[in-house]
Amino acid sequence: MYFLELNNGVEIPQLGMGMAAIGSWQQDDEYVTEVILKAMSVGYRHFDTGSVYGNERALGRAIKESGLAREELFITSKVWDTEQGTNKTHDAFARSLERLQLEYLDLYLIHWPMPAYTRETWGAMEALYQQKKVRALGVSNFRKSDIEQLTTFSEVRPVCNQIELHPYFTQQPLVDYCQFHKIAICSWSPLGSGSTWSGVEAHEKPLIDPVIVDIAKNHGVTSGQVILKWNIQQHRIVIPKAESLDHIRNNFLLSDFNLSNAEIQAINGLNCNKRLGGDPDYVNQKNIMVKVPD
Repeated sequence: MYFLELNNGVEIPQLGMGMAAIGSWQQDDEYVTEVILKAMSVGYRHFDTGSVYGNERALGRAIKESGLAREELFITSKVWDTEQGTNKTHDAFARSLERLQLEYLDLYLIHWPMPAYTRETWGAMEALYQQKKVRALGVSNFRKSDIEQLTTFSEVRPVCNQIELHPYFTQQPLVDYCQFHKIAICSWSPLGSGSTWSGVEAHEKPLIDPVIVDIAKNHGVTSGQVILKWNIQQHRIVIPKAESLDHIRNNFLLSDFNLSNAEIQAINGLNCNKRLGGDPDYVNQKNIMVKVPD
């Protein structure tokens, strides 16, 4: 397992399981718990959820059923747009802990930037951090301008920025900015395998790009494994989603090969600024209407 040290000294597994769209309105909690237990059996210890996903309860049940010690796990959740603000954030965090049946979180993120509420929301999160209810604070989908705003009043620096990042959308200027300021990058939708936000055609996906397919053949691995290792070797955190045991296992088995610098640069060169998910410049108008599941 690969680890990255965050700017506050906390270690995070570089490979986690992304839980967006696993369960929530699609499957029942029992199904989601089974998926998570599969991942735990393979070796996953980092799980990334969010209040809006509707699967915190399923994750909490899986943690209990697994028998794993709490300190072996790294659990991330997020405060949703409609939950932002001082009191709302405190209440949202308490609800997440209750659903997860945990005493603390390892990482708590602002899910999407809402500049009018960032100061209040971050202040509430800092209070939770000082109370040792969360080990690290971060942001998600933040633009450079959002981070610059945060730095004008924050006392606790964000440890990471979770953003859409895959071979067709590398966001290199934002990545460089964050890494210069010791803010780790966490890649959501790292395989670029599509999203409910946009009608992505199968032939538009990085997984079948000839460059990546050829690299995968050279190493005797899958395209998905190549993309995940491309992230890890560039010191980024990745949270791929998978539900079948085969996909879960393949995403986890990354230690038997390394990409050359030339291969990494070849994948970097695939960037075409093709966003497959929500754009923080426009997404809030849509998100603000989404209700957090009970």
